[in-house]
Amino acid sequence: MPLTFNHPTALLLIDNQNGFTHPTHWGPSRSNPNYETNIQSLLTTFRNTLTCPTGSPTHHEIIHIFHSSTTPTSPLHPIYITPTGEKGIDPLPICTPLPTEKQIWKHVNSSFIGTELEEYLREKGIRQLIVAGLTTDHCVSTTVRMAANLGVVDRPVRTGGEEVDKGRIVLVSDATATFAKGGWDAETVHQVSVASLDGEY
Repeated sequence: MPLTFNHPTALLLIDNQNGFTHPTHWGPSRSNPNYETNIQSLLTTFRNTLTCPTGSPTHHEIIHIFHSSTTPTSPLHPIYITPTGEKGIDPLPICTPLPTEKQIWKHVNSSFIGTELEEYLREKGIRQLIVAGLTTDHCVSTTVRMAANLGVVDRPVRTGGEEVDKGRIVLVSDATATFAKGGWDAETVHQVSVASLDGEY
């Protein structure tokens, strides 16, 4: 289904950080070799959508979610430095936020736990949430499910009524990726994770 921007939309980019370039910590291999190209293209396209020729607001948002691990051995812990000298918690260069783009830090899988994300989406009146990032089977799937459970893009039809106007949550599967684990190759883990979300939200 093609994306449309008829309603206030947020692009939610999850955990695009240097720590995920660690060669062995997350698994022996990663799915989606085109991930970097695809996520960069998605971000560029969305940024271009935000550029309004008339100068009037577009009512769309770009939100970067970043993970700060509480586990000292994690490449996403604040003390970790990559072999090339970058901080593991810093953004991947292809997804460096612009000053106008919202940044939210989390410490667990869900982007909603212990953060202002739910309040921010409701405050901005977001009706369509486009989700991409790392990793498909952990923070991405947890965030997608919780967004649906919380109804962050839904609105009541009438005040106090039970009828709800459902918003839209879109997982961009070719702009997500994960790693091999438990004897399963990375692409299988990725595809099963995507398939398990189909029809849930």
